[in-house]
Amino acid sequence: MPGALNTHGQARGILRFELINTGGIEINLKDLKEKSYKIFLFSDHYKQMVMNTLEMAIKEKNPSVITSDTFIIEKEFNEKTKYCDYSIIYPLLYLFYHWIELILKGFLIVLVEEDPETKKPDTKKIAHHNIIKLLKEFKENYSNEKDIIDFVEKYTTKNNMPSFLKDFFDKNELSVKNYYNFFRYPLDNNFEITCDYSTITHTDKKGVIFFRELLKDINECLKPIVKLGRKINDK
Repeated sequence: MPGALNTHGQARGILRFELINTGGIEINLKDLKEKSYKIFLFSDHYKQMVMNTLEMAIKEKNPSVITSDTFIIEKEFNEKTKYCDYSIIYPLLYLFYHWIELILKGFLIVLVEEDPETKKPDTKKIAHHNIIKLLKEFKENYSNEKDIIDFVEKYTTKNNMPSFLKDFFDKNELSVKNYYNFFRYPLDNNFEITCDYSTITHTDKKGVIFFRELLKDINECLKPIVKLGRKINDK
């Protein structure tokens, strides 16, 4: 069925064939696997930047105020605050959620079917930035991957989120499905201010606790992510 995810393969077992017949149309699984592998390699750069930044933010202890017995020049101030939440939090969260988007797409692309009209993989179901929809597709096709599902749900479902994130999403009545907008731009499409970012800046110890928790969760989830990625890509 055009537009549907193919559940003949990894979703229900192991990918067995290089070509899958879908009503007279053959999908080149090797090509899909290559694209999946490329996505995972690309996503690793985002993940590494997030982890590197988290490590430095934890090390610097996220001070919201800098005090000194002498006059602080701008260069010194910038050096002391370059890993504080009010200096890094927007791109940090954007990169984190973009990494999640990429790994979900890496798992889902090997399951797409071909469009009978174009005779190309029908990627419409994953050609968007809505992590909530991507997670739904992932859960339907990889229901046994509980560790990955729990990890993604923790940072995408409001009731599961650390309070650091939940307070921000609740205050602004936002959903992670639109992360691509509010963590990239301070204004909406009409150039109006719609977000209050005060709950995720100048957070002192609360921010450090969140950074540690996020770094720990990423580290713990890397093993099942890599394991599944290698399995579906024969690596």
